[in-house]
Amino acid sequence: MSVTTDQDRYRLLGDLMIDSRLDADAVRRPLAPVPAYLMPAPDQGPIVELPAPAAPRATLDDVLPGRVAVRDYAPGPITAAEVSAILAAAETMDAQSWPGERAGGVGLEFFCAAWRVTGVDTGLYRYLPGRDALRRVASLPTGPAAAELVIQTEFADAAALLVVTGNLAASLDRHGSHGHRLLLSRAGAAGHAAWLAALRLRLAGTVFAGLLPHVLRERAGADGYHRAPLLAFAVAHPAAEPAA
Repeated sequence: MSVTTDQDRYRLLGDLMIDSRLDADAVRRPLAPVPAYLMPAPDQGPIVELPAPAAPRATLDDVLPGRVAVRDYAPGPITAAEVSAILAAAETMDAQSWPGERAGGVGLEFFCAAWRVTGVDTGLYRYLPGRDALRRVASLPTGPAAAELVIQTEFADAAALLVVTGNLAASLDRHGSHGHRLLLSRAGAAGHAAWLAALRLRLAGTVFAGLLPHVLRERAGADGYHRAPLLAFAVAHPAAEPAA
């Protein structure tokens, strides 16, 4: 049986410090555009045009102090204009915060799993920010079968899910191991921007892990590398509180 000595521990620590310095050097090096072979394949489903984003119904100061994670949802739909506002908020957050990454070819992708969205058929869609539209990529089950798409079944009761994915292959090529952390930070910022936009529309929801990996792999080509799931946001009208 091998015994780990203090000398072994110091050697391992030194190796880790060298790796960290190499990773930091990779972050500082001139950043090249991502090679085309690392980009995810495009999809070709039908397009649904979105209306202009719904105008906020409350100020950020009004909703921020009371922000809580909501997991119980009303059965009614939300509007396509509300979905448009939520997706635009996520996209704007990333575009304004990480323009260099996007220019270099490392963008985030936003998918919408729509169950109860007025004017949008049930299905999984990819957001097309350049034309304010959704491209359908797959069908989705409804009713009890929808619970098989998520670990926590209550999220299948949301009107819609915003699912954030990123190109892990491209980010690692550009930044080394630092690229994964950067993608997670960007996804978190986009998800919370979507959440705040929903609150200002008097909707409710929460960020969570997202659809099960095999669901996105089978329906959206998310292989976990060129298109890696990062975060999701569930949104709907909140369930009515029981009478006192």
